[in-house]
Amino acid sequence: MSKDDFFIGWSPDMPKGDRRAFLATGAALVSGAAIGAGVLASRQRPAGNGTWAMGDVREWTGVATAEPYAMLRTLDDDGRPRTLQLACLDKCGVAARINSYQGQHVTVKGSLIERGPHGMIAVIDGMDWIAPAGETLSTSLVFPEIEILGEVDLSGEILDTKCWFGAMRPSEGKVHKSCASLCIRGGLPPGFYVKAPQDQSALMIMTDSGLGHSDAILPYVADPVRVRGTLQRWGDLYLLDAPASAISRI
Repeated sequence: MSKDDFFIGWSPDMPKGDRRAFLATGAALVSGAAIGAGVLASRQRPAGNGTWAMGDVREWTGVATAEPYAMLRTLDDDGRPRTLQLACLDKCGVAARINSYQGQHVTVKGSLIERGPHGMIAVIDGMDWIAPAGETLSTSLVFPEIEILGEVDLSGEILDTKCWFGAMRPSEGKVHKSCASLCIRGGLPPGFYVKAPQDQSALMIMTDSGLGHSDAILPYVADPVRVRGTLQRWGDLYLLDAPASAISRI
């Protein structure tokens, strides 16, 4: 009779050969899972380097507008004019409240959401987040005329600017579709993120005939899309003016 070890499922003693085989198989499975997770993670789009200084409530003074979206043209820390979008602390815009201050010099209270050159002020709760400014401001803060740069045909993704600037991560793709749709439906400005073949990227604020977009844009949010429209420069902002009918899925 053979003297080789014989495996018995209910026995507390496992043959040494089987023990070694199970240990080697387990180690290989764990290593394979770790390598697979690393490969998948490396292929994901980065979450971005946006920040939201929620605890740092400040005041900004500048010129307000409600069109195409609620914005404040103010002076940056280096003294240059900078356009900051305005939003509430939740998924909503503030154009209705700021409309009575259209073109006026105001002071706004809130916290800064920032990603690269892009910025947004999340205003404080209550009715006292905006008030007439008690000082004379520089004429450089008056919103400039829009400069038409030409017709474009671009591929990219429609997203909500608040989350993309730094309010949430991830802020792009299918995982963020429902959140982006709620934000844009609530009045937050939609942005169009395009990535060029040379690995250069840019974000443009989307408008429709110079005004904010309606809910007709919502079905295309967070999907790969193609947009045919007019590229415009408005001070330090780039705008992509196109109706919802000029948007198509890729």
